[in-house]
Amino acid sequence: MERQAGRGEPDTGRLLLAIDSSTEQAGVALFDGARVAELSWHAGREQTVTLLAQVHAVMALLGLVVADLGAVAVATGPGTFNGLRVGMSVAKGLVLGLGPDVALLGVPTLDAAALPHAAGGRPVVAVVAAGRGRLVWAAYGSGPDGWGQTATPRNGTVEELAEQVAGMLEETIVTGELSPSQETIVAAVPGVAVPPRLLRARRPAAVAELAWRRWRAGEADDPVTLEPVYLSR
Repeated sequence: MERQAGRGEPDTGRLLLAIDSSTEQAGVALFDGARVAELSWHAGREQTVTLLAQVHAVMALLGLVVADLGAVAVATGPGTFNGLRVGMSVAKGLVLGLGPDVALLGVPTLDAAALPHAAGGRPVVAVVAAGRGRLVWAAYGSGPDGWGQTATPRNGTVEELAEQVAGMLEETIVTGELSPSQETIVAAVPGVAVPPRLLRARRPAAVAELAWRRWRAGEADDPVTLEPVYLSR
């Protein structure tokens, strides 16, 4: 994450658009620092044909056009190749088309998945599906710099995830993309709480909130150099 000269100074009269197409569950949100409008849908592998249409849909819902945007946020992964490529392309295209006064802000996908549970006082493990039954996850909790990621993301099986959370010293919340069978395995670990499926779904509003904090701090990313983080073993 970098401070980009010429971009990033927040305009309180304009909104932030957040885009998350990291996985088959996609979403977009508009945020003004207090109020949010968001759309989430199961895009499958059709992000290419659905994402831009949903961006226009959420803006039309509020009677806005792209010229009303002051910043565009995009989830940077880990995630699928096609989903991240589409989200990054749409976000960069909007920013470059709107000019240097519009900020681009990348937000790690797992950070967005973990954020809704940050105030619970427990460690959180956020998960995204990696395909073929595999998962990518990262642990979050309180550290010297406040609440944030406490371990680098890991790609593995649900059994490896269960083994890791079983070794954690505090009661832990596991959230994100788990299939019903994976949820059963993880929820059986003593000291682990798995929220209901709908409460585990990533919300584009979480991407918007994290990006808004960066934008208010005067930060932005370079549209040329910002790159997604794909799933890897």
